Order: sequence, then structure tokens, then C-alpha cells
Amino acid sequence: MVVDEAVAATLREQSQDQVATFVASCAERMVQVFTGLCGDDPARSGDADFIVHVVEDLWNPGIPAESFQRHVISLEGFQELEPSDEELVEVRGIYSFYSVLALRYAALYRSNADTEDALKCAHACLTSMGQLDQNLPGAEFFAQEAEFQRCAISAPPLGVLSAGLISQLREGDRTASRERLVAIKSRLAS
Repeated sequence: MVVDEAVAATLREQSQDQVATFVASCAERMVQVFTGLCGDDPARSGDADFIVHVVEDLWNPGIPAESFQRHVISLEGFQELEPSDEELVEVRGIYSFYSVLALRYAALYRSNADTEDALKCAHACLTSMGQLDQNLPGAEFFAQEAEFQRCAISAPPLGVLSAGLISQLREGDRTASRERLVAIKSRLAS
């Protein structure tokens, strides 16, 4: 699924801190999908904890690029991103893959400030929600994600966001993430 042209154009013109807000918001909307799908597995509890840690760091403008470089390397070691000849067909595997992929691109953006990585993060979120829409008649998660992305590009730069505004942004993203997880779990149950 393609990132909205206006969103892409705006991201390419924004400051590093403004794009940091955007990728943190995208990652926040995907984190509960991963933790909800993989967190119950004792073998993955460390992965779930790490994912939550990465998202916390994404919202902190003081975390240096080197830390995010280490996060990227760790995320690349997740089973979801390991090369495989097998196609993803299992619901849990598909959405945990997109969650890790979006987080990887968000962390990669914070490690190198390359806007193309922010766009790849946005693309992973949109593709995931597009697939979810295809699997759930009447769902509008793709449109919801596109709207969240349009709103996120107008958020203030991460370095100047007040704690209250960060909390407000995160709560909206968390609500969307919970809704996605419920929908995915309903797909698992069917």
C-alpha cells in the first residue's frame, strides 16, 4: 500500500524531530499487535519486552542514534525478519512480521535520519492494515492508518512536545493498536 503523496512530501520537508514524532506514532500503533500476538509465548517474552523498550525510546528525543543502531541490529535478529523460503500465511506470523518491520524502520530512521526509512515504516503500517481490511469484511483499518499518518505529520517536533501532548498522542495510538489487536485475534478465532 502506498503512502499518501501529501504525507510523503511533507515528511521529506520536515525537520528530523518532526519525522521522529511521526515514526514514534507509527510504531506505537503497531506495538500492541506484536505484544498481544507473541507476548503470551514464554519463549518470546524477552522480545515483547524489548519491543516495548524500543517504542519508549522512540518517544525520547534524547536517545542517541547509536542506541537505535543497536536496536535495529537486535530487531533484525527477530524470527519475523529472518530470511525464509516459506511464505507467511499464518495470521499471527503475518501481523507480528509487520509489527517488527515497522519498528525496525522507525528505529532505523532514528539511527540515520533518512526520511526514506520513515516512509518505509509508514508503508509497513499501511500494508498491514490493508491486509487486515482484506481479511475482515467491512473493516476500515487502512483508512484509519492513513488518517493517523496525515494527523501525525502535523504534530510538533518530538524535542518540543510537552509530556501532556505526548501522552495524548500515545493514548490515541494505543487505542488504535488495541482495536487492531482485537480484530486480528477475531481473525485467529475464525
